Amino acid sequence: MKLSDMKDQSFSRRTHTEWQEAAEKALKGKGISSLHTSTYENIDLKPLYTEEDVPHRDRVKDYIPNVEAKLERASKWFIAQSIKRDSWEELTTAVKDALSRGQNCLSFSIGDLKHEENLYSFLEEMMGFDTPVFSIDKKTSLSILGLDEIPEWKGRNGIIGFDPLSEGEWSVEDRLEEWMKLVERADKRLPEVKTIIVNSAPYHNKGASATQELAYALSEGVAYIEALREKGWTLEKAAEKMHFHFSVGSHFFMEIAKIRAFKKLWKEILSSYGVAEDVISRAVSVSAETSRFNKSTLDSYVNMLRGGGEAFSAILAGVDYLVVAPFNEVSGDVNPFSERIARNTQLILGEEAHLDKVIDPGGGSYYVEWLTEEVGKLAWKEFQQVDEKGGVVVSLKDGFIEGQINRVRDARIHDLATRKNSMIGTNIYANLEESLPDPSSTSEERLSLPFEDLRSRAQKLTRKPVAGLIGLGELKTHKPRADFVKGFLAAGGIHAHQSKESWSKEDILHFIEETRYPYYVVCGKDEEYDHQLTMIVESIHVIDADIVIDIAGKIPDEKRSKWERMGLNGSIYNKQNILKKMDELLTIWEEGHDSEEA
Repeated sequence: MKLSDMKDQSFSRRTHTEWQEAAEKALKGKGISSLHTSTYENIDLKPLYTEEDVPHRDRVKDYIPNVEAKLERASKWFIAQSIKRDSWEELTTAVKDALSRGQNCLSFSIGDLKHEENLYSFLEEMMGFDTPVFSIDKKTSLSILGLDEIPEWKGRNGIIGFDPLSEGEWSVEDRLEEWMKLVERADKRLPEVKTIIVNSAPYHNKGASATQELAYALSEGVAYIEALREKGWTLEKAAEKMHFHFSVGSHFFMEIAKIRAFKKLWKEILSSYGVAEDVISRAVSVSAETSRFNKSTLDSYVNMLRGGGEAFSAILAGVDYLVVAPFNEVSGDVNPFSERIARNTQLILGEEAHLDKVIDPGGGSYYVEWLTEEVGKLAWKEFQQVDEKGGVVVSLKDGFIEGQINRVRDARIHDLATRKNSMIGTNIYANLEESLPDPSSTSEERLSLPFEDLRSRAQKLTRKPVAGLIGLGELKTHKPRADFVKGFLAAGGIHAHQSKESWSKEDILHFIEETRYPYYVVCGKDEEYDHQLTMIVESIHVIDADIVIDIAGKIPDEKRSKWERMGLNGSIYNKQNILKKMDELLTIWEEGHDSEEA
């Protein structure tokens, strides 16, 4: 066939039914539902989406308010990396350096820095840059808004404020009253700055699902509008002064759908209040930060990859401001290198991937459109639940929101513990050669914390914990299970020393005498356990009755009692709860059973 002829060829159009039949044939009898995936939002994800799934797609303006203005600057966003230093001089230098290296937004945290006059001087110098300000940090925002005088700056726009509800200030009624006074004062002094912040990141970082985070953000938005109306604010003014901040996790498409759904739902809420369309187009302001909940101090360089994916999804969702946390932030080791990598992540996505040249790239995708609708519908139901209970303040006070989030958080931790979900460097492919930072003393909740605690316990032992692996027979027959056990133990900080091929009782006992570890795992095929396990366990216990012995692979229920009676401790197997098993195993060494280093 000539090239000219190939150009005229095309594939015949296939129906969804034909695709499904082909898939089921490849699945060899299994239904297409076997490829479905359930999410923490209780959404059932299918392997294929077509136009039949989104017959009535909404247009781009539903997800991109003020689309005409967006078209003028494409999808450019502000790089809002927050900079923190130990002195005003260092902070000034660092901020200037960041602005000279591509950051286009003034964002900083004063941390423990003091002296109001220094803050004024710092702002006076910084405000000469033609960039917006971005601060949702409570202490920094309060310090700026609390100044007797605020310096003039070009443009005089941006985001300055904090969210008293999501940060726990709802426990005392007069705190909200104080916040109202602050907002009114800020409005007079900074009329172009958005100072009413809805920050859903605290919900996300406690383990909330995407629909929960979205529902609680909407509930807060309504609560703030009602509070401002009572103070005499117009709906239009309240809407234009509001800004929503989200945290973006590792479920790529779910996070895109979450932010897209928010834009549509918030627009509908404002419309139901009677806010004019032109005001709505200016009122939907969104920022995002990369998730802290899914970051780990273990193999922390992997956090770069997590942050890059999260930044990608936030940009595709159309955020106005974006914060990419340094990869070592949760370790407390932030340095100029990690700050530069975080900033350059955004620059690469803009300058090299050209994501600043497109608007709503997910729009038109059957999957993204369908998922956006599903997230929106479920979030709206959860929003209505909160409203029926008296609103977000009541739901926070009586523990309803906390209980809902805890349910999802516990499911996430369980799925990580059983390896239903993987976290590279944490519950799988752990690097036992890395030195770990001191355990965090904060009350934060992160997915990896239970594993970090296990690794910390292992690191504190007098000698490193080493388990002996007894490989029965030929290497190729026991290697798969031995490799699995090595990875399993590594997640809890336990090293593994594998024997040579063990063909006899003498081979096994020689390995035991040579190593004298307090714990061994027998690795072999099930039929070998049937014939040899009793002999192996009894022979080892003749040498040392205190040695703990497990097998690789799940113990059959009908054999459990017999094997446990003859001295077997248990087993290591797929989908086992790593946290529970490793807690049990580490006590072997913590109770004084030192091991020689392998």
